Amino acid sequence: MIHGSCLCKSIQFTIHGALRASRFCYCVHCTKYAGTSPASWAMAESATLEVHGQGDIQKFNSGRGLRCFCTTCGCPVWFESIEHAEIVAIPLGVLDDGDIPAPEMHIFTQSKPTWCRIHDDLPQHETYP
Repeated sequence: MIHGSCLCKSIQFTIHGALRASRFCYCVHCTKYAGTSPASWAMAESATLEVHGQGDIQKFNSGRGLRCFCTTCGCPVWFESIEHAEIVAIPLGVLDDGDIPAPEMHIFTQSKPTWCRIHDDLPQHETYP
């Protein structure tokens, strides 16, 4: 099990399964949502996500999916893809404990800001692999 929460802890969740395809993403949608470049994500099956807490979740349709965040503290908590409803993308920064995988790749590097440097040997993809 993997546990996560927003900054104010009013939204808490558990992932009953493994995270996979962990990555750094440089696309405009992800970096704006995360407020940083790169954004770091991992994928989970939607059916494994259990939400707890008393907080309200706001969903913003970015055109590619629903970007979900806490209405109290504004923290992004996950992304629901329109094309792949069976998958949710979880920002690594909201995960509190459990088996959190290190990113395995860089995606959308063609959108990487000029000031951002990649300092590892992970695979780099200009778009989505």
